[in-house]
Amino acid sequence: MRRRSLTGPLLLLLIGAFFLWRNLHPEAHMFDLVAQYWPFVLIAWGVLRLAEILIWRNQGFYSGGGLTGGEILLVVLICIAGSGLWEAHRHFYRIYTTGLGEVFGEQYDYPVSARGAAAGVKWLTIENARGNMKVTGGDTQEITVTGHKTIRAWSQQDADKTNGNTPVEIVPQGDRVLIRTNQDRAPEDLRVSDDLEITVPRGMTLEARSTSGDCEISDLGGNVELTSERASNVRLARVNGNAKLDVGHSDSIRATDVQGKLDIEGQGSDIDLENIAGQVTITGAYRGALAFKNLAKPLEFEGARNTQLRVQAIPGQINMDLGQLTGNGITGPLKLVTQSRDIKLEDFTQSVELETERGDIVLDPGKLPLPQIEAQSGYGRIELVLPDNSTFNLEATAGRGDAVNDYGPQISKEVEGRQATLKGNVGNGPQIRLVANRGLVAVRKEGTPSDLPLKLPKAPRSPKVPKDFKGTEIKL
Repeated sequence: MRRRSLTGPLLLLLIGAFFLWRNLHPEAHMFDLVAQYWPFVLIAWGVLRLAEILIWRNQGFYSGGGLTGGEILLVVLICIAGSGLWEAHRHFYRIYTTGLGEVFGEQYDYPVSARGAAAGVKWLTIENARGNMKVTGGDTQEITVTGHKTIRAWSQQDADKTNGNTPVEIVPQGDRVLIRTNQDRAPEDLRVSDDLEITVPRGMTLEARSTSGDCEISDLGGNVELTSERASNVRLARVNGNAKLDVGHSDSIRATDVQGKLDIEGQGSDIDLENIAGQVTITGAYRGALAFKNLAKPLEFEGARNTQLRVQAIPGQINMDLGQLTGNGITGPLKLVTQSRDIKLEDFTQSVELETERGDIVLDPGKLPLPQIEAQSGYGRIELVLPDNSTFNLEATAGRGDAVNDYGPQISKEVEGRQATLKGNVGNGPQIRLVANRGLVAVRKEGTPSDLPLKLPKAPRSPKVPKDFKGTEIKL
């Protein structure tokens, strides 16, 4: 004889008790609890079923299997749902904070105003989880905060209460001052955002932390450190110290007139740097336009997909995106390794080392003496334009293409099968080595019209880029 299982009703009682407890304790993070502890449902179910089977068999009432087909299907569904919740908990920050009031509630605005003395203060820390920040240094002896707070809530009463619980405070801490918005005191189903304009003494050192929002910092004499999970737009201007930007994701970063070092880490779209006196180091994944102008010290840029850029200084400019890199007025040594970019460099000095798996390379040093040059393209042409009276030692190879020489008998041309090679010395100059594995090579005199084709024959298609590809990763 087979009896009906009591496991189902008991589990319903446990689940019902859990949700009742959740209603009595709304401050609890239910998403966290379910995501982390859902396997206890399977453990409780297994213990109850095991106890039933053992008891019934001892009483001679049960001789069937452990689980029915329906129960096995339910176990599979619970495992799929639980695993999905756990992955969401791991990869998405504070999902449980997005309540109905945050999404569908009304928006209420409140003014923000605070003042504090700054005598003897050297360090300023800002904690503003959500909202924009604008920090400006000036000739003042106090810290001034103005702006507005936005609260999305179900009712005016809820918003007023939350506004009272989340004041913007200026907290002295010895030679430091902390500005905090206290957004962590808001209920989890309400969204609080503070847009702040902060004026501080010009000589301060700044540390700012946020989760999301734009950030603008200008006219500071000390160091600047910004940490943000998502700062859509970051602006730095007229900073006399070092600057460090750790931004999880950004739409654009622009920095001008920074006197110290500049370190950028994260991922996003555009970067625009101009008039940077110290060394620049960039690490992260950026899929937009990168522009570097008037960098006095080395630029170091290293990334995934075989992307590396190191250059001693950029008195001129370099512009770079996912498809090409152009530059002029560059002080080497310069090294660029990339997977798929067209490269065009003009007016450069010192040694140059270039490698692209797929793309054309055009080099025009523009003046004497020539630097040492080494360039290689897996699929694409290489064209070198040299000024009059240049002296150099040339070795150029076109793996599957032609080789063009404007220097006559001083440079010999050899053809073997589908490979063409140029070799020779013009005076006593630096080594120039060019290799185009699938393409042509040309060495021309400045001012000589080029008879090379504007475009190469269409190359085989590159592998399809995955949908989740976010750009060139840069990491140092």
